[in-house]
Amino acid sequence: MTTIAFAPRAITDVSGERELLGVKPPVEKPRSISGSVAVTATLPKPVPGEIEKAVRRMPVLYVIAFFGVVVLSAVMIIWNTLQVNKLTAERNALDQTITQNQQHLIRLRAEEMELSAPDRIRAIAENKLGMVESSGQDIVVLK
Repeated sequence: MTTIAFAPRAITDVSGERELLGVKPPVEKPRSISGSVAVTATLPKPVPGEIEKAVRRMPVLYVIAFFGVVVLSAVMIIWNTLQVNKLTAERNALDQTITQNQQHLIRLRAEEMELSAPDRIRAIAENKLGMVESSGQDIVVLK
């Protein structure tokens, strides 16, 4: 297993107390023995740790820019998804139209074959138009 990050260890004072986030615990000064004059303990000024210094150094602009990029990325992903869904729906509609047109073309070709059948044309010519089938005797040559 490899170590990913290092953190500084808390500094231990002579009294055995540990420093937390760069702030040392308050140290009480000894009181006078006579008891007539009370000495009050003064708190040392907190010393910022490395993490606090890093946080203070980070400009607000970088944080705003980071969240701006995150929000912009999310918006772009959502927009892209919507565009893909829209184009997929259009493609499905066009595929359906192509299928319907192909079926219509098949029906029209079948109707064309039925209407152009030689037997049907011969029957229409004989019955409706009164035509007869030609023989070699019906040919007249004019000069």
